[in-house]
Amino acid sequence: MLELQPRTSAGARLVATAEALAEHMAASVAEHDASGTYPHPNVALLRQAGYFVAPVPERLGGQGVDSMFDTLVASSRLARGDPSITLGLNMHLLVVMSMVHRWQVAEHRGDARRVAAFARSLERIVDDGVIIAAAVSEPKQHLTQPATRATRDGPDWLLNGRKVFCTMSPAATILLVSITYEDRDGNPLYGYVEVPTDAPGVTIHDDWDALGMRASGSNSVTFTDVRMPEGAVRGGFPVGEATGYIKRNLANGLFHASAALGIAESAHAGAIKRLAGHADGHVRPSEQMLVAESAVDLAAMRATFGRAAELVDEFHAAELAVDATPAEWTTMFAEVQAAKIFVNAAAARIVDRALTLSGGAGYMGSHPLSRAYRDVRAGAFMQPLGTVRAYDYLAQSELGVEPQLT
Repeated sequence: MLELQPRTSAGARLVATAEALAEHMAASVAEHDASGTYPHPNVALLRQAGYFVAPVPERLGGQGVDSMFDTLVASSRLARGDPSITLGLNMHLLVVMSMVHRWQVAEHRGDARRVAAFARSLERIVDDGVIIAAAVSEPKQHLTQPATRATRDGPDWLLNGRKVFCTMSPAATILLVSITYEDRDGNPLYGYVEVPTDAPGVTIHDDWDALGMRASGSNSVTFTDVRMPEGAVRGGFPVGEATGYIKRNLANGLFHASAALGIAESAHAGAIKRLAGHADGHVRPSEQMLVAESAVDLAAMRATFGRAAELVDEFHAAELAVDATPAEWTTMFAEVQAAKIFVNAAAARIVDRALTLSGGAGYMGSHPLSRAYRDVRAGAFMQPLGTVRAYDYLAQSELGVEPQLT
């Protein structure tokens, strides 16, 4: 079956890097999965390869990979070797690619002030070796109204709250924290604060002990009277507003899906290798049927995933000149959510079949398929959107009802 291929020369280099790193990282995945420890050596490999700055324009010190399609293909390749580390890397890349896109919009529209501001932020990521972890998920989460709050204290802000599933937190230098705050008129807004991990009042708990993605370092984090300067709070939009949330999370679901795609591709390749190694060369008709069903799912996954990524690239390109309408944002978000749901479900089916074809070997805890069986199920609850919320959103979109993200 044909794999997804990058479309740009910069993307091709990143995909080649991801493939080489995946092969190297795979050697230590079982150990970290069993112990639940964080793979710091793999983070060092990503840093040495320049992966954390891959989306940054070359003139600002990065690798110039600004294609969402190519970045996602590279992430799916990396996930074949280490899906846990890929999750955290993806969340960092999302933030950096958002900055790059806003820098491109400002440059295209001749806004010199914003061009310079985003350029400084991107150069800081390169020069300071910044690693960003998203501190967004919360217990009993209301998507557009974070329980974590920033309140004014004189000229500063005080940040208080608790986040969960803060992936890659053991390696992060910066936490991108979603908050609720009030403007000068008392209106509640959704915003973000970039908080250094070593800031007083920040506690990253070593409490990640999950069924799958055990080496992702998705710890909980608490913020207790963390003091931040006036200009630290950014990105305000009215709480409860779906479009404001979508603008900041448009492609997130595809990055989560990239991990599922990589897991499925690896599991299917392993199943094929085992069957090809039968001593008598005989593959039973029932085994052939399972292989064929997975081949169909894999082809459909790649087509759905690739199309959604291409649509996001086209959407971003169009937005360089003209702001998209709220209806265009919500429609594009629906395309991403549909792709995420399909890829996650198909990936789980492929892994299940590979486990069946293993003849019981894959049931052992140390077997790669045992790990894949657990890891691939993480995509169903990853925001945005978890499967239940995504079904609600897609139904609203198809019925012409204004979407509600709660």
